[in-house]
Amino acid sequence: MSWVSLTFDALQTRLTSTELEALLAESPNPEAKVSEVLEQVAQDIVSRVNAGRRKRGLAGVSITGAFVPPGAQRHAYSLARRVLSDSFPSLAEFNGDDRKLSIEAAEDYLDDIANNNADSDDTGATAYAPSSSSLRYGGAPIMDFSTQP
Repeated sequence: MSWVSLTFDALQTRLTSTELEALLAESPNPEAKVSEVLEQVAQDIVSRVNAGRRKRGLAGVSITGAFVPPGAQRHAYSLARRVLSDSFPSLAEFNGDDRKLSIEAAEDYLDDIANNNADSDDTGATAYAPSSSSLRYGGAPIMDFSTQP
């Protein structure tokens, strides 16, 4: 399955109307900053995916932009809301216990990805993996677990 893009429009649907009003009151055009935050969160997720891929002898993924594995999408938006609270102080008042629980769940999920206890969707990741791997000896790939002997 292909990876999914984190977008400002999708984040807006996850904000309550009062959160959105507070965001727009603080910054009339927040889309650029929000897009930057979404890409930052996506890169954090990609870093965890790469940790898991390295442990399995697979090449890391790169240049993913704001794309994440499908299973990470919900967690990515939770993390983005936390980062937005730092960028837009008016949003901090909305960080209740439910948000803290969703952040904990997101962090646990990322740890599971890094430790290969969650699916990082390797099929979709191949679109972002380099065509050559550093795990080669004499030109032949070693530790190539993508094919069966």
